[in-house]
Amino acid sequence: MDKLIEKAIETPYGTKTIAVHAMDLNNLDEELDVMTVSAFFHSYSPNAGTMMETLLKKGISVWQLSKDPEIDLRENANIWLSREIEEADLPIRHVGCIEMSPVSYDRNAWRQRQTDILHSIRAYFHMLQIASLSGMKIETLGLPILGSGMQKISSDLIMIPVLNECVNFLQTNEQIRKIHIIARSQKLTYQFAKTLDQSYALTENVSAHPQRQFLEANGSLAFISYSSKDKNIADNLCARLENNGIRVWYAPRDIQTNDYATAIVNAIKRSTHFIVILSKNSLNSQHVLNEINLAFSELNRGIHFKPLKIDEEELGAAFVYYLSRQHWMDAHIPPLEKRLDEFVQKVLTDKE
Repeated sequence: MDKLIEKAIETPYGTKTIAVHAMDLNNLDEELDVMTVSAFFHSYSPNAGTMMETLLKKGISVWQLSKDPEIDLRENANIWLSREIEEADLPIRHVGCIEMSPVSYDRNAWRQRQTDILHSIRAYFHMLQIASLSGMKIETLGLPILGSGMQKISSDLIMIPVLNECVNFLQTNEQIRKIHIIARSQKLTYQFAKTLDQSYALTENVSAHPQRQFLEANGSLAFISYSSKDKNIADNLCARLENNGIRVWYAPRDIQTNDYATAIVNAIKRSTHFIVILSKNSLNSQHVLNEINLAFSELNRGIHFKPLKIDEEELGAAFVYYLSRQHWMDAHIPPLEKRLDEFVQKVLTDKE
């Protein structure tokens, strides 16, 4: 495969790596213990340009493998893992499949598709963890950029959450040592390579990273308040802010203690900007309301309130109390990636 970039990840189990490649398996020079494919539910047609077509040309039929998998969690999680492949023209030992729901073209359906894909990836990684604990050798994994094809999710929005899920998997799985991200086009390959290259918070010693040193020297500190159900969007916003030189305090990434509440309070007291992602999820979160209350008490010292509203849910009474006099930005009209960039520019205008 045509490798574009490779980056080391420090984990409790030693140094591991993430590499980005173009989708060309003809030059596969390293054995993959598991090659991941995506499919619509119970549909394994090798459509033109898909990974399944590429595998079929090399003697690996996903449809045949689906008939008798090693692990079958389709009924509960729409994922499965094949038995060991005995004869093929590629050094691939197993195929893992993530099956996704049919595409809905409703204006706001993309957000649910993105959430569903991230849930599927987490479930898939849990399945691989089970396989590892059961004695299956899984040291190398091939993973396409899910959702950027037929699911019609913006690659700009899916890359950072997928990358974060990969890093978390490397941090928690003892056996796996390398993930190969495989993009379906040169454009996607370069996009993901750039995303990986700019993701400074991947190593254990982030304080030594030049980008972190630059941000530490910057007087601004933005606190992001969000519902865990909107973490994919918060991940994207965090990365965009930091790529523009704004230091971010972001839970759970920046919590270095078991005292979660104290860490939150201290971070808000040190912040120059309080950013809250408003959505149906966060408007039903007592934790988000508590964080808004804490930030509200800091208004007298000049903390900047920066609400970002990502859907059309009406504010409840408690949120109206705190936010009615704060200007928020509406970001529910796609494309969200453009709205996030616009929001970051607004934050930059208030940077101290």
